[in-house]
Amino acid sequence: MKKRRRTPREKKELSLDRDCRNTVAESPWGARAAIARRKRWVNQSYRKAVHQELSALSGGEPADAETVESAVAATRRHGWRKQADVPLRRALGLRRSRLLRDEAPQD
Repeated sequence: MKKRRRTPREKKELSLDRDCRNTVAESPWGARAAIARRKRWVNQSYRKAVHQELSALSGGEPADAETVESAVAATRRHGWRKQADVPLRRALGLRRSRLLRDEAPQD
C-alpha cells in the first residue's frame, strides 16, 4: 500500500503543529547550558542539605541509624522542571502578539 502524497500546504500545517520552539528568553544553546546548570544546582543543594543534617547529628554522641534515616528522609529537594517547548504555531502567535503590542501607539 502506497502512502498518499501530501500537498505543500498539508506539510506546512503538520510542521506548524509538530515542530516546537523554546519560548523562554534564551537561545537554544543557552537553554541547554541553563538546564544542565539548574539540574546541577538542585542535586548539589540536596547533597549539601543532607551533609549538614548528618554533621549536625554526629556532633557529640553517635546517633542511631533510625534517627539518621528519618533526618535524611525529611530533607527535601528543591523543585525544578524544564518548561515544555511550545508548538511552532503557538510560538509564532506569541511573537506576533508581542510585535503588535510593541507597535501600538502610545498616548
